[in-house]
Amino acid sequence: MLAVLLLLGACVNVNPTPTQTASPAIPPTTPPTASQTAASTASVQPTSTADSSATPSGGTETPRPTIDPALAAQIEAVTAGVPAVRELDAVTDVPYEFISRDQFRDELLALVEEDVPVEVRAAEERLLKRLGLLAASAEMDALIRELYGSQVLAYYRPDNGRFYIIERGQPFGATDKIVVAHEYTHALQDQHFDLEANQITDPFEGDAALGQLAVIEGDATLTSQLWAIDNLTPEELFELLGEALSGLDQDVLEGIPLVLRRQLEFPYGEGMLFVNGLYEDGGFDAVNAAIEAPPASTEQILHPEKYSAHEEPVEVPMPDLELTLGAGWSRSYEQTFGELGIQILATGGEEPALNLPGLPVDWPHQEVAAGWSGDRLNMYENTDGRWALLWRTVWDTPADAAEFEARLGELVSTFTGASQVSTSPPSQGFPAEVDLHLADTQQTLDTFMGSFGTLLGASPSR
Repeated sequence: MLAVLLLLGACVNVNPTPTQTASPAIPPTTPPTASQTAASTASVQPTSTADSSATPSGGTETPRPTIDPALAAQIEAVTAGVPAVRELDAVTDVPYEFISRDQFRDELLALVEEDVPVEVRAAEERLLKRLGLLAASAEMDALIRELYGSQVLAYYRPDNGRFYIIERGQPFGATDKIVVAHEYTHALQDQHFDLEANQITDPFEGDAALGQLAVIEGDATLTSQLWAIDNLTPEELFELLGEALSGLDQDVLEGIPLVLRRQLEFPYGEGMLFVNGLYEDGGFDAVNAAIEAPPASTEQILHPEKYSAHEEPVEVPMPDLELTLGAGWSRSYEQTFGELGIQILATGGEEPALNLPGLPVDWPHQEVAAGWSGDRLNMYENTDGRWALLWRTVWDTPADAAEFEARLGELVSTFTGASQVSTSPPSQGFPAEVDLHLADTQQTLDTFMGSFGTLLGASPSR
């Protein structure tokens, strides 16, 4: 749903520990040396401080200290072993750079704005507030900066083929090795599958983009865990477990709205579970196939059998109300929520009793979102400050639609403005449909519904 699906290749503090993967044992092996795998991998290279392209935003570089050779050797030892685990050889060198967390925070919104214009983010913020998913006083850009600025550990940029490690102010340890393995996996993905060329970039196709991102991040997360199991010592694995259980940055996470947290965590948690299922059934050949033909929705990530069965989301036709609404009106935002977005809304802000990284989670009211078949939301705004939206959802069965309609009825009190929920009998090949109309006032809603009915050639109640 969110336009900020961003930072393709970020590694964040929601990764499961190696003990939470499907592997039954953790052998006490030691990391391979670079020379042991030199035949199968190109090297990673510390970024030269004379290279201006090394900065995250591509601007003029602030001089960086030279990376200690011992640290560079540790990074090389990690990356040398990843290609054999991932079953993809490196075809070119992969530069990397350490940056401070403050530098990353300063660059974060610039990175986001490369993909999502400020006016789109502002419209999305207004939508989320109107649906009760953000507090009226919230500033989404500030929340994104706080959330990603604290949780992202590293990230890879397909546009320049390098990864950035955010300094943690600690000796290079097990977590850092996992991070390097994760980011180097993204480099291998990019070299073989051209991530930038194939990335969904339309900010109004958030559900499909999040489904695609879940495969990319799920793969990198699984690969880094498999690498850790083969290469970290028992002491290092215990260190990872300790960090996972210590609740890193929990104060920050608890202050972030669920809609933002959930979409940050989804590609890593559910994404790894999805990819692990592919890997167990068909190895990395199956994972490669999913990168080349990614899931079309978050529904296919949440229900892998729907991906295997090629159960595609339904394209939901939407009326264009700009002309019938009259002067001053324009469509300011559109989006597909998908099953994940509806699942987030359906929680009503409730949290699960137990939420451990890498394990399936039962979200409150998640059954309401199951049975999703497709949806589309259009939001219209007037130059005088009025606004209205139509959110049309279609469902697998009338029972699924009725369940969603009932939950919407329980949630409308948390929405801003006046609302009307309506259902339609089977039509246009859809088993069932539920529409939400929402506007700033009842008068605007009446006008909106009238325009809607006129365009369809039917009464507003249909």
